[in-house]
Amino acid sequence: MTIYRKMMLGFGAVIVIMIITSTFILFELNTVSNAAKITLTSDVQVVDLAKQLDAILQDENGYAQKYLISRDETYFSIFIATSRRFDQYLSSLPKAQLDEIERSLIRNMRQAHESFVASMQSERDSQDFKYNPVRDNLRSDSLKTLYRSLDHLISTNQVSIGNAMSRIETSTNRSAKIALLLIAGSLLTAILAALIIARTITSPIDDLIRGTEQIARGNFEKVKVSSNDEMALLADAVNNMSVKIKNINKHRTQMMQQISHELQTPLQVMLSTHDMLKNQSSGPLNAEQLRMLDTIRGGIKKLAGFSKQYLDLAKIDSGMMKYYMEWTDLLQPIEPIVEDAKLIAAHKNITVELVALPSPKVMVDAKKISIVVSNLLGNAIKYTRNDGKVRVKLGPCTMGAFIEIQDSGIGITPEELPKVFTKFYRASNTGRIKSGGIGVGLALVKAFTEGHGGKVYAESTVNGGSTFTVELPVSPEEFQGPAIPA
Repeated sequence: MTIYRKMMLGFGAVIVIMIITSTFILFELNTVSNAAKITLTSDVQVVDLAKQLDAILQDENGYAQKYLISRDETYFSIFIATSRRFDQYLSSLPKAQLDEIERSLIRNMRQAHESFVASMQSERDSQDFKYNPVRDNLRSDSLKTLYRSLDHLISTNQVSIGNAMSRIETSTNRSAKIALLLIAGSLLTAILAALIIARTITSPIDDLIRGTEQIARGNFEKVKVSSNDEMALLADAVNNMSVKIKNINKHRTQMMQQISHELQTPLQVMLSTHDMLKNQSSGPLNAEQLRMLDTIRGGIKKLAGFSKQYLDLAKIDSGMMKYYMEWTDLLQPIEPIVEDAKLIAAHKNITVELVALPSPKVMVDAKKISIVVSNLLGNAIKYTRNDGKVRVKLGPCTMGAFIEIQDSGIGITPEELPKVFTKFYRASNTGRIKSGGIGVGLALVKAFTEGHGGKVYAESTVNGGSTFTVELPVSPEEFQGPAIPA
């Protein structure tokens, strides 16, 4: 599945869940709205009308009593008008929204009201102004029935309103909880989808980063990614590139090894010839000729040194470099190197100082550590101006023991400092000094140091000098020199 499809699938899942959540919330809101509408349009209206009927009935009874006392037709006319208004309000009750009990109450009220009005009509028609207990009891019973029915109707609908509000509150709370759960589920799903999609993208990227870092260190193992999308295609491209780089390095190593090997024989012949001439076995030589022979010997040694370095590089790249480890006091191999360096530094009036602190013995290949110190010390003298100072310091460290070489030379820029241990790399400001280097010495320093399980790092300030530190473990577990970064 491609990255695009993964993202669309994740977004689609989130959208579907949001639609379901929104639909549920709308459905619950509609249910609550309908319940509230029924309550407002039925129960509240019934209670309001019942209260108005109660007030009208009180007015109606008042006019009836006034008529019975005064026999004034005006009061009777008002009584009849009020009774008709009572009937109108009673008829306006929403019958469709009433239950059977409420309908029965309304029928009873209608009958009682008709009986009450009929009793008053009989009083008027009889023209008998004497007290009639039968008609009076009939009116009293009718009024009691009306008031009782109205009170019952009001209380019944008030209870119904309370129950409806409780149901609405319960439904609202339940809907809110479910909505919160759905929203939380949506957010959780969105987060999980984002994490899964991100993981399916970042995990192969991490594998590729680690793989390319290994390639940069000279390890050309195949990069494996757990993906079947575009990352797999990118991994294939990286692996193809790795194979090509590996083949190029292999051919280059073979060529360097061959060149170094081929140079050894002619260099030995040249050196032997030089020795014969220097011994004047073919006749006496004048002073100028002897000086020229010294120049030739210097050139031969320089070529031999380059050849040896190339051969060491070839062995390291091919994994053929061997280390002969033994417990060593670092001062023993380093002190002679420092003494020789003092002679070279004297030509530039450079002071070379050796500071040796008590240090533990370490398991090292003394010859290779000598090469490390020679290269670092040679560079320090080479890039330090006349009347400068170089200090070599030995001492204990957390890892085991350290070798520190500090100079007051031209320094290295911060941008170039991480690259100084790269094969064939030379800092830009070294051109100001005719050093004749080829950018191999520090690469060998790094390779030999890491071959001992140690580490090397540099600190420098432009025109303020440099400090190179080598840290070596007391007893490294592995002694295989790594490939040098190209």
